[in-house]
Amino acid sequence: MTEEQLKAYILEISTFGNIPISSKNCGIGCIYCKVHTDPVLKRFPSLPDITEEDLYYGFQFVDKESEYLRLGAGVLVAPKTDPYLHPDIYKFIEITAKQFPKKKITTVSTGSYIEERKIDFLKSIPNFGIDLSLVTMQVERETIVPRATRARIMYLLKNATLNKVTLMFTGDLDTLKKDLDLVYSFDLHKKAKEILVRRIEYTKYSDDSLNSTALRSIQNYETCVSFLKINYPEVIFTVPDLKDVFRGGNNEYFLQAEERIKFVKVRIRNESNRLIHILCSSSVYDYFSIQFKSNSNIKVHLIKNQLYGGSVTVAGLLNHNDILNQFKNCSENDIVILPKEMYNSELQDILGNQFSTLQKKYKAEIWIM
Repeated sequence: MTEEQLKAYILEISTFGNIPISSKNCGIGCIYCKVHTDPVLKRFPSLPDITEEDLYYGFQFVDKESEYLRLGAGVLVAPKTDPYLHPDIYKFIEITAKQFPKKKITTVSTGSYIEERKIDFLKSIPNFGIDLSLVTMQVERETIVPRATRARIMYLLKNATLNKVTLMFTGDLDTLKKDLDLVYSFDLHKKAKEILVRRIEYTKYSDDSLNSTALRSIQNYETCVSFLKINYPEVIFTVPDLKDVFRGGNNEYFLQAEERIKFVKVRIRNESNRLIHILCSSSVYDYFSIQFKSNSNIKVHLIKNQLYGGSVTVAGLLNHNDILNQFKNCSENDIVILPKEMYNSELQDILGNQFSTLQKKYKAEIWIM
C-alpha cells in the first residue's frame, strides 16, 4: 500500500472497527450501492488486495474493548465490496479469529461469493459468523440485487453459521412475511444472534430505481414495525428517528440518547449564566427538544443533512458545511454542543474537516458529546 492508502486503512480500522481488505468491485449491482455516486468516498483511495503482513499490521489499531471485529468491506474505505472476493479471505478469517479469540469475527456479505465447499471450514471456527445481507428472496430480489445467486443463498441459509441476517422492507408486508417465514423455517431466529429488518433509505445521489422502492419502504415503515412487534417479536428493526413507535426494536439508540442527555445535564449544571446551543440531526431533534424544553438557557437546533439529502437523518453523516450553512448566531460566551458521531478517531468530519477549523469559525466554546 502507498502511504495514502495505509493512512486510510488505519483510519477505517480505528474509527469503525472494520479491517478493509480490498476495493474490488463486487459486480452484484445492488441498486442501493453508493460506491460510484457518493461524493464523500472520492476522497479515499482504493485499496489493493491487502497482504497477510498488512492484516497483522492492522491488528494493532483494533479497539481492544469492542465485542465485534468485521473483516472485509469498510464504511468509508473500500466500501460496498464483498470480502469473499479476496483470494486469501478464508485464511484471513482463520488468522483474525485466532488473534482475537474473545471477539466475534464477522464478514458482511450478500453471500454471492461464499463457496459452498468452505462452509464446513468456516463452521469449525468457533468465534466466527457471517452477517448475511439477504435483502429479500421474493420476486423483487432481482430488481434490487440483479445477480441474485438464489441457489447459493438458500444453501447458506440452511448450512452456514450466520451471526446476523438482514432483510430490507420493500414496502410490502406480504413480501416481508414470506421472507421472515423462510428465515424462520431454518430456525435462524434461534441460531443467529440477530435478524434485522431495515428501512430502505435514499439520498439525492441515489438511482431513481432505488428511490421509488425507498419511498414505499419509508411510507409504510411504521406499519411494518407494528407488524413485527405483534408477529415476530424476536426480530430487530432499524430506528430512523427516536419516536415511541420505534421502541422495542433496537433500543440501543434510545439508551444512548438517554445517557447522552444525562451527561449533558450534568456537564451544564454550573453553566446557568451561559447560552447553550445543542446541535442535533433530524433523527434526535424532537427527542432532545422535549428533554431540554424547560431549560431557558438551552436552545436545541435542527441541522439537516444537506450533503446527502433524501431520507438521511443520522448524526454520523453531519459535517461542518451543514452546520455552517444552518447555524449562524452564537457569541463568544456561548457553548455549542456537537454530536460525537460526527467525528472520526482523528477528529475529522466525514469530509475530512478538522474540528479545530470549526472552533476558529465560531469563537464560542465547543464541546463534542
